Amino acid sequence: MAERSCIRLPGARLLATRHMSDTDHKPFNPAKVQYELVTTNERLAELCRDWQEKPYLAMDTEFIRTTTFYPHVGLIQINSGGPTNYLVDPLPISGWQAFQTLMRNPAITKVFHSCSEDLQVFMAAMDVVPAPVFDTQIAASLLNQGFGISYQNLVNARLGIELPKGETRSDWLHRPLTETQCQYAALDVDCLPEIYLAQREALVQQGRLSWLEEDCDTLLQQYRQEMLGDFSTFYQNIKGAWQLNRRQLAILRELANWRELRARKRDKPRNWIIRDRNLIDIARRMPERIEQIAGMEGIGKQFLRFEGPELLALVSDAAAIPESQYPGALPRPLDGRAKTQLKRGQQFVEEQAAKLNLPVEVLARKRWLVNILQAMPLEGEADERLPVGLTGWRKPILLPGLLEAMS
Repeated sequence: MAERSCIRLPGARLLATRHMSDTDHKPFNPAKVQYELVTTNERLAELCRDWQEKPYLAMDTEFIRTTTFYPHVGLIQINSGGPTNYLVDPLPISGWQAFQTLMRNPAITKVFHSCSEDLQVFMAAMDVVPAPVFDTQIAASLLNQGFGISYQNLVNARLGIELPKGETRSDWLHRPLTETQCQYAALDVDCLPEIYLAQREALVQQGRLSWLEEDCDTLLQQYRQEMLGDFSTFYQNIKGAWQLNRRQLAILRELANWRELRARKRDKPRNWIIRDRNLIDIARRMPERIEQIAGMEGIGKQFLRFEGPELLALVSDAAAIPESQYPGALPRPLDGRAKTQLKRGQQFVEEQAAKLNLPVEVLARKRWLVNILQAMPLEGEADERLPVGLTGWRKPILLPGLLEAMS
């Protein structure tokens, strides 16, 4: 984990409401932390039995993802609240059943900092989404300790300790792991329990723990949905898709779904399969012959040879479906009037955030407000057309005032 490590100093305590002054900052203490490298199925199973009795597990992962679709896990770090940091080496381990059961145990909170990529690691490596999750980065935002703060900066701000980043780009798949790598990895979870306990207490005191739980569960739901293997809506995220008519969108929908499946099967980044702009061009032109694709910038001969016939078949099949099965038109970018409404909405959010001592981005993202404007007027049951982020704890804070401000 990059920029998310710390060392526990004797007697150190994390204060959720205290900021260190510049004179309090201490240089990194290179003293070693305690860790155990776990390399066998038997030892992992033994630890999992012990961890099943713990209320929480502080976790992190190290992985490589430079030329692949999936992150390739090189190490899993775990601290159960004790002095030992466990470094689970996934390369020699083949038996993950006990660990998968542990990750699904609803009585154990899995503590991460900025967990999105870690969740992708668990999905790719062992087909499981850990739950429930406590994300200390989300907690820091709700406690107004910084929006999107890195673990390194959070530790620096709360404990006044400056931490190294020497192994950020290390090769975590090379064996044997060096002592420096193991120390770096152990540091990433060594004081995470301390941060978690302090943040949790502060959230309880401020009545915001349920906010944290809701935001983390919303994040988990996105990954659970992805595990279902339905990528039929991925076309909506392609830049410029709004310019296509409904028939062309039907083609783009199939092309985007095909690319997603192909990228996952080959374990290559999406754009290594075919770029967004090429998908848009193919959907717009609806080619019937290979030669019509060959003239597109960025389409190589090798791609045409192996993928061209299948792409043409997808285009033909999608273009032939009944109009009743076309997807709806995508919302257009905001016009001048809507941009004025957006500014009024942003001002309203800023005012509410200031009252709650929250970062503006935590209370409402700009894209949520854009989505509301694109869906206006909201008729009938408004929840059905509101962004997911505005249907939970934020709803009584922002609505109906936000809708009135932008109407």
